[in-house]
Amino acid sequence: MKLATILKEGSFVSLNDLGISDDGEISVELWDNGNTLELSTIVIPKENRKKGIGTDIMNKIINYADVKNKPIYLTPSTSYGATSINRLINFYKRFGFIKNKDKSISKRLLVRYPAKQNIEEEYPSSWNLEEFKN
Repeated sequence: MKLATILKEGSFVSLNDLGISDDGEISVELWDNGNTLELSTIVIPKENRKKGIGTDIMNKIINYADVKNKPIYLTPSTSYGATSINRLINFYKRFGFIKNKDKSISKRLLVRYPAKQNIEEEYPSSWNLEEFKN
């Protein structure tokens, strides 16, 4: 399968950075805007869907974002062949995406904060968070 990354603005996040080989059939648009990552598209040809490819790509993007300690912003769309926004939202929720409530950082609908930030937001600052981090 071919995999291509298209960067429209910001700094290039290469497929090699994500640990994905580039063979040109699958398209991923991901860019680094300094403090955030924005995922525009993941396009998987119809004949290659339901094989876990999107899950594998998302896991690699999330690992990259966690290492870089950057949130990922996105807005699900049916523009590239997906059949349902709700299905896409449920897909992204499995990876920890939540509704973006701070539109001053990004106008995108969903956000996933790096794992370290998720822990810190979930527990009061008075707790010793070091015991929760591995």
